[in-house]
Amino acid sequence: MSNVYGLDFLRSEHNLPSSEGDAAATTTTSATPAFRRSSSSSIAVIPDVSHKSDLEKQSDVLIFLRQHRSSGCLPPSVIYKSLGIDLSDGGVDSAVANMLANNPKVNVEEVPDPENPSLSIMHYGYRAKFSTVRDRATLLAQINRCKHGVKWSDLTDAYDDVEKDLKKLLAGGEILGVNNPEERDKVLFPRGDHFLVELDGCVTVDLPELPVEPEDKNDLARMEAYKQELLRLKHVRQATSHLI
Repeated sequence: MSNVYGLDFLRSEHNLPSSEGDAAATTTTSATPAFRRSSSSSIAVIPDVSHKSDLEKQSDVLIFLRQHRSSGCLPPSVIYKSLGIDLSDGGVDSAVANMLANNPKVNVEEVPDPENPSLSIMHYGYRAKFSTVRDRATLLAQINRCKHGVKWSDLTDAYDDVEKDLKKLLAGGEILGVNNPEERDKVLFPRGDHFLVELDGCVTVDLPELPVEPEDKNDLARMEAYKQELLRLKHVRQATSHLI
C-alpha cells in the first residue's frame, strides 16, 4: 500500500540494518576461528617468532615433534598453528625446513596434497634412536639385544612413560643397571639366562633344633605355643635345606 504522504522511501525494505542486526552479523562472522597474529582472546593466536633465530626455531620444532611423536609425521600447517614457524614449500622459514631435513632426529615424509594429489607436502616427525621401541615388551627386547649395554639416555625418547617402564624393569630384576659417573648416565644390561653353579668343597648348614614337647599335655596354652613354634621351625629347616 502506498504511503498517502508520498513517503514511500521510508518503507522497511529501504531501511538500513539496525545496529542490533549489525552486532548479530558481526558475532556470526567472528564465531568462525581464524588463525592469524592477534591479541584477541576469541581468535586462535599464531605465536610471533620473528625475533628467534633459525637454530631456536629448529629447537622448538624438535621439542614439539617429540611431544607429539605418537601422532607420527605432522604437516606444516599443524606446526605453523602451534609454533608460528612456516615450513611450507617456499615459506618464510624455508631455511629451518632445510635444517630439519638434514637433522638425524627428524623423519621427513613426502605426502600427496589432499587438495591437489599431483603435488606433495613434506611432513615432519620425531625419529627416536630406537624406532622399534614402542612399549614395555619391545623395550625389554631391545635391551636384551644389547649384550654390551645401552645408555639410559638413548631410550628416554622412545615413547611416553618409557622412564617409568625402565624403573619397573630395574626394580623387578628383569634388567641390570650400572651408573656411569663420568657421563652422569646409567648403562642398562640384559639380565641373561639363569643357571646353577656347582660349588667346590663341602657346604654345611646348621639347622635349628626342634622344641621339646611339654610333659603336661593338658596345658592347652603351652601345647598351642609348642605347636606354633614347631611349625615355624619346620619351615625354617625346610627352607634352609634347599640352600644345600
